[in-house]
Order: sequence, then structure tokens, then C-alpha cells
Amino acid sequence: MPRGNVTPQVALDTSSVRVRFERIREFSPKLARAVRRDMRRSGDEIIAEQRAELAGPLPRGVTVARQRTARWRNAKTGKWHTRKLNVYEAADVKRAGRGRGLRKAISGSLRTRVVISEKRTGVSIRTTNAKKNGATFWQSKRFRHPTFGDRERMQYQAGQPYFWAPAFRGADRMARRIDVALDEALASISDT
Repeated sequence: MPRGNVTPQVALDTSSVRVRFERIREFSPKLARAVRRDMRRSGDEIIAEQRAELAGPLPRGVTVARQRTARWRNAKTGKWHTRKLNVYEAADVKRAGRGRGLRKAISGSLRTRVVISEKRTGVSIRTTNAKKNGATFWQSKRFRHPTFGDRERMQYQAGQPYFWAPAFRGADRMARRIDVALDEALASISDT
């Protein structure tokens, strides 16, 4: 699983994609729309895997098991400092069936985005309204949320990193599908 700010890259030769798509568009705008639609559909398999993972069982809960003390040294002053850090463990949680549709909202917001312009060319899998529907924090390892809306009682919950694993696994297949769609369109142009 990737760490940090790493995103899956669909390995496309962007200048080649742009040139081929422009040739198709010059020949027939209708054919260009069909190719763009095929490019958007290239991410359907990845999105299906993500939705299957979201529809699966819920992750286990997370609790603070204990605290540990960490020491660090200030490089400028040379003084040693301590601070307490939480140690988390997985825990069983009660499932009352009172979900609010978080995973369904994330699943419904997954889209394949195709951008072909002079400045930018790319294909990516994204979520729309990621902060609003919870995709940003559901992706994390663990997160805190208010218990039934009560901000005084915060609850820890394990996240479910649904987005990256299928996207990294499917990036090469997606790039091949895009190349095939462009090549088929160009072949149909040369046949006429």
C-alpha cells in the first residue's frame, strides 16, 4: 500500500495521446466523442473493484490501548523533550445497522475523468465531493468521528483504504485499453 502523497499513474505517452486524439477529432467529432467515451469506460473495472470493496464487510473498530512516551531532541537548543503518543489496537465493535450511507455515497461518487487539452492530458479515477461524502477520511488508516453527532464523545474507527489498491493494480490495464481505443479509431479512419 502506498504511503504519503503517492497517486497511481496511468502510464500514457501524453503527447502521443493528444496527437492521436486530435487527428481523430479533425476527421470526425462524432468518432472523437465515442473514443472519449471508451476512454472513460477504461476505468470501469477499477471502479467496480473499489465498489465491491466498499460493499464488503465493515472494518474492525479501533481503540486506544495504551500510551507510550516518546523522546525527541530539539536540534537548535539541544534540549530533550517528551510527549505521549497513543497506541491503537483493533477491537470488536457493535454493529447496530444504523449506517448513514457513508460507503454508498463514496461508491456513488467514483468517476473516471478524462482530460485532453494543450496544457494537460490525463486519465484518472476520482471521487466527486470527497470531503463532503467522507472519501478523504474513509481512505485513512483510522479516523475519529462524533458518536451520533455528539462532539463531546469522539469515537475511533478503522478506515478502509479502498481507493489506491485497485487503482494501482489496474493502471496498466487502463492504459492498454486507452491505447487500443485510440488505435482502433485511427485504424477506422485509415480504412475510409
